Parts: sequence; structure tokens; C-alpha cells
Amino acid sequence: MDEIMKRGNTRKFKDGKDAPVADEAVETLLRAAMQARTAGNQTPWHFIVVRNEALIKALAHNSMTAGPVRKAPVVLVLLGDERGLSFPESWTMDLAAAAENILIEAEHLGLGTQWISVYPHADRIRHIRSLFDLPLEVTPFCIIPVGYPADRPIRLNHFDASRIHYDTF
Repeated sequence: MDEIMKRGNTRKFKDGKDAPVADEAVETLLRAAMQARTAGNQTPWHFIVVRNEALIKALAHNSMTAGPVRKAPVVLVLLGDERGLSFPESWTMDLAAAAENILIEAEHLGLGTQWISVYPHADRIRHIRSLFDLPLEVTPFCIIPVGYPADRPIRLNHFDASRIHYDTF
């Protein structure tokens, strides 16, 4: 539970030339993502690992909240493939579980991350579709910049006992 309690959003990353993220670490993050639960084991995900500086800058323009992407040495783009799903209404929950696994494992590895929403915003989806020439059945879900934090992320304790109800609301 330490990683869950320690995790925070990283908005500033160390320069990737001075503090590169190893390919092995990226693979570990993706292995963690693919261990997430899925409805009916449908595994609707694809992942794009972005290291190209021009593409990273383009991703940073995806929304007003995507600025931290600009300085990240690696950006993960999580995609939902809606083709042939047994439970098509659940792909977003499947991708959310995969994204959360990435965030937790990144904390375990000493890496900083931030979940930046793409879905369900049509303009953000269009932007990423055009950057990567995605088929219409593959929907961008979120982008996650990954790198070593330049400063300590703010960590909040969201526990609120007043939101817990037993046997009734």
C-alpha cells in the first residue's frame, strides 16, 4: 500500500538526457498495465510508447492540462480497441485499471507520472487519432508522461471516513 499512499502527480521531470527512463522500466510499466482486470478477459488495450521529441511536444498540446507532457522523456498513450469485444461497454473501465497499475508501478520504480485524460473529449481524441493515424475503432483513452521527478509531487490523503456507509446510505 506504500506506493498507493505515496503516489502523486508529477508536473516537472528531470531532463531525459540526464535521467533517462530505461526500456526495461517502460516494459515493467506495460507488464503492470496488462495485469489489470478486464471484463471477460477481453484485454481491449494497445499502448504507444513515445520517445520522439516532436511527438511528445505535439501530445503536450492535446489539452490545457497536458503541459507536463512537454518535458517528459517518455509518454505512454493508452488506447482502447473496440473491435470484437464481448463487453464493449466496459473497455473504459478496463483501460482505467491498466492506467492505475502503471501509476502505482511507476511509483514503485521511483518514476513520476500524471494521468492526463483524453477520453471522452472529442477534440482530444481527434488530435491523438490524427497524430498516430488510428483506425476509428481504436480510441485514445489517456496519456501518461513518465520520467524522474524534478521535485517532490504533492501527495494528498483523500481518506474521508464520512464517505463510508455500512448497510445503508
